Amino acid sequence: ARYVFGFNQIVRGLYDQKDELIVTQKSVKERMKEARRKTEIIEEAVERWMNDVNNVLKDVEKLEEKTKDNKGCYRVTFQYFLAKEAENSTKRMKNLYISCIFEPFSRRTELPGMKYFSSKNFVYSKSTEHAYNKLMEALKDGKCNMIGFHGMGGSGKTTLVKEVGKKAEELQLFDKVVMAVVSHNPEVTNIQGQIADSLDLILREETTIGRAQRLSTSLQVERTLVILDDVWENLDFEAIGIPPCCTVLLATRGRDVCVSMNCQITVELSLLDEEEAWTLFKRCADIIDDSPYALKLKNVPRKIAKKCKGLPIAIVTMASMLRGKKVEEWELALLRLEESQELDVEEVLSSCYACIKLSYDNLTKQVSKNLFLLCSIFPEDYEINMEDLVRYIKGLGPSAGTIGTMEKVRRETQVTMNILKDSYLLQPCGKQEFVKMHDLVRDAALWIASKEGKAIKIPAKTSVAVEENVKEIAAMSLWSMENLPSIDQLQCSALKTLLLHSTDESSLQLPKEYFGKMQMLEVLGITKFYYTWRNLYTLRYLSSSLSIFAVPQSMERLTMLRTLCLRGYDLGDISILASLTRLEILDLRSSSFDELPQGITTLQKLRLLDIYTCRIKKNNPYEVIRKCTQLEELYIWRVEDDSLPIISLPRLHRYVIVCDKFRENCRFLIDAYLEDHVPSRALCIDQFDASALIHDSSSIKDLFLRSEHLYMGHLRGGCKSIVPHMDQGGMNEMIGLILESCSEIECLLDTTNTNLPAFFELVTLKLIWMNGLKRVFNDPSFQCPLEKLQDLQIEYCTQLSSISF
Repeated sequence: ARYVFGFNQIVRGLYDQKDELIVTQKSVKERMKEARRKTEIIEEAVERWMNDVNNVLKDVEKLEEKTKDNKGCYRVTFQYFLAKEAENSTKRMKNLYISCIFEPFSRRTELPGMKYFSSKNFVYSKSTEHAYNKLMEALKDGKCNMIGFHGMGGSGKTTLVKEVGKKAEELQLFDKVVMAVVSHNPEVTNIQGQIADSLDLILREETTIGRAQRLSTSLQVERTLVILDDVWENLDFEAIGIPPCCTVLLATRGRDVCVSMNCQITVELSLLDEEEAWTLFKRCADIIDDSPYALKLKNVPRKIAKKCKGLPIAIVTMASMLRGKKVEEWELALLRLEESQELDVEEVLSSCYACIKLSYDNLTKQVSKNLFLLCSIFPEDYEINMEDLVRYIKGLGPSAGTIGTMEKVRRETQVTMNILKDSYLLQPCGKQEFVKMHDLVRDAALWIASKEGKAIKIPAKTSVAVEENVKEIAAMSLWSMENLPSIDQLQCSALKTLLLHSTDESSLQLPKEYFGKMQMLEVLGITKFYYTWRNLYTLRYLSSSLSIFAVPQSMERLTMLRTLCLRGYDLGDISILASLTRLEILDLRSSSFDELPQGITTLQKLRLLDIYTCRIKKNNPYEVIRKCTQLEELYIWRVEDDSLPIISLPRLHRYVIVCDKFRENCRFLIDAYLEDHVPSRALCIDQFDASALIHDSSSIKDLFLRSEHLYMGHLRGGCKSIVPHMDQGGMNEMIGLILESCSEIECLLDTTNTNLPAFFELVTLKLIWMNGLKRVFNDPSFQCPLEKLQDLQIEYCTQLSSISF
C-alpha cells in the first residue's frame, strides 16, 4: 500500500535526489576537467563513480518516461512497480551522492622520461658506435656506479648520452633514468629541480639541504641511473641529493673532471675521421657524388670539410651555410678559412671558431649579427624567448640595425631567428618562439664579440673580477645576485646592455649612484620572473608579497636608455621613470608599484608598455594609458581590478588586455590559452555589457573588433548572437573565440540578419556553460565552412540542439 498511496511522494523524492546528484556530478566534472588541464590522471574510483552516475541517470530518465505513461486499467499495479523501481533508483543515487568524496582525486601524470628526446640529430660513426657500446657495456655490467664520458665540445656527447639513457630505459637496466644539464656555473637548486621533474617529485622544502634530503630519499627507492650532462667541475653529490646507491653517468669536456669525480670507467668520444666527416658534410650540404653540382664544385667542399677537423658541430654549421650556394661562394669560403689568422685558442677549437666565424661573417644583415651576439649574453643551455630578444634588440636601436615600428622589428627578429636556425647558429626548442645556443657556438660568439670591440662579460656567480679593460665592455649579464658588482666594478663607460636576474627571495638594494657611470646604457633588465604568459603563480605571489627593489636615483641619468625591464619586484615609487626621455619599451610585468606615473604620457618615443599581472596600488592605469597615444603595443592584466579598458590608441597594433573578475578555473583557462597561442591581439573580459558595442564612440568596440583572440564570460546586454549583434563584419580576423557562461547568447551566427561570411580564420572555438545556446548557427541548413577550425570544445551547453558546420 505504501508504494501505491505514496507514489507521488516517492517520485518527488526521486526528482529531488536526481537534481542533487546532477549538481554533484557537474562539480566532479569540473574537478576532472581541471585535473586533465594539469595533465593529471584521474583516479580509477572517480572514473568508476562517474560511470555509475551516468548509468543511474540514464535509468532514471527511462523511469521518468514510464511515470508520464502512468495511465490505463492497470494503473494501480503499474504504480506499485514504478514506485518500487523509483525507490531503488533513489537509494542508488543517494549512495552515489554520499560517496562523492574522493581522496586522492587525481595524480600527476608521469613524464615520458628519456623517450621525450628525439634521435634525429644522432650522428652514427665509428667513434659514436664505439663510445655507445662501451657505455652500454658498463651499464649492463653493473659493477661501477661512476662512469665518465668526455670529449670535445660540439662532438655530440649530449645526443649520445640521451641515446644511451633511452636504451638503458628500454632494456630496463634501471627502474628509472633521469637526466640533468649542469652547465659551467652549476646551480644546485636547478639541478635538483631537473631530477625531481623526472621523478615526478615535488620539492616543497625551502632550503637547498632540505631539498637534497628529500631527493636523496626518493632516489633510494628504486634503481636509478642519473645522467649529468655538461659537467665542468667536481660536484658535491650530497649537496645535490644524489645518494651513493645511484649509478651516475657524467658527460664532460675534460678528462680531468672524470678523474676528480673518481669515475671507475672513463669513455672518450673521438672526433670523426676524415671519411666520416666528409660523409656528414655531404649530407648536410646536400651534395650527391657525381652530380652536376658536385662536379662543378670539384674538391673544394672536401677541403672545407677537412678544415672542420672532424668536429660535428663545425661540419654541420659550415655545410648548412654553404648548401645550395654558387661555386664562387664555396671558393671564397675556403679562401677565408685558409687565410684566417691563428686564433688564441687550441688547434681544434681554432678550426671550429673559424668555421662559426665564417658563418657569422656570411650573415648579410647587421641585425642578424647583433641578434646572434645578443643570444650569447644568456646563460648556457638557456631557452631564449623571442619576446625578450625583440625587446632587447629594439632597445639597442640603430647600432643593432633595428629601426622602425615594433611590428617591423618583431617580424625582422622572427626572420632573423629562422636564418640563424637554418645556419645552425641557433637551435630550436620545443616551442617555436624559443631558441637555444650550443655551448661551443656561444663560446665562439663571445670570442667574436671580444674581437669586434663588443665584449660581453658574463661573470661567474662566485665573483666579478675587476679588469683593466672593463671600460670596453659593451654588454654584461649576471644570473645570480649573490655577488652583485659594486659601483667601482661597474665603471663601464661603453656599457650598452646590462641584465641582472635573480631567483632568490631577498630584496635588491642598489646604491643611489649605481648607474651614475653608465650614461651609454641602452638596455637594462632587472628581473626575478622569466617572460611567460602562465601567470597563475605570479597572481598568487602578488597576493602575498614581492621582494623589494627601490629604483636608484641615478637611473634618471640613463638618458640613452631605450629598453627597461623591471620584472617581479615591489618597486614602490617609480615616478623617476618619466625622466627617461628616449625610452621605447617599458616592461614592468609581474611587479607591484604605487601608481603608473602620469609622466610617462610625455615619453613621446614610448612604443611598448607591459604591465601584465601587475599590482598598481593607487591609481587607475587606464587614466594614464589613454593619454599615451604613441603606444604601439600594450599588455595589461591588473591584479584585483575589473576596470574596463576605456582607451583609444590610434597606433596600437598589438595588445593583450585582461579585465580581471575571473574565478580561479577561468584564470587557468586564460593562462593556458595565451601560453599556447602567444597572441598578437587578445581581449579577455568577464561580466561585460555588450550594449556598449552598439555605440560607435565606444573605445572598447575598437579593441573588440580588432581582436584575434577573444574570451568573454557572463556576457550581459541582451545580445542573442555574436554575429551580427556584436560584430556586423563577421569576425573574419578572429583566430580564437572562447565563450563561457554567456546565458543570453542563443547562437553564434544569426543568418536571418546577415549573409556575410563569418569566422573565416577561426582556429579555436570553446563554448562552456552556455545554458542559453540553442544552435551554433540559427539556420540548420546554413553551412559555415570553418575550414581552419582545429580545436573545438563544447561543454555543458544543455540546450544546444544543432551543430552544423
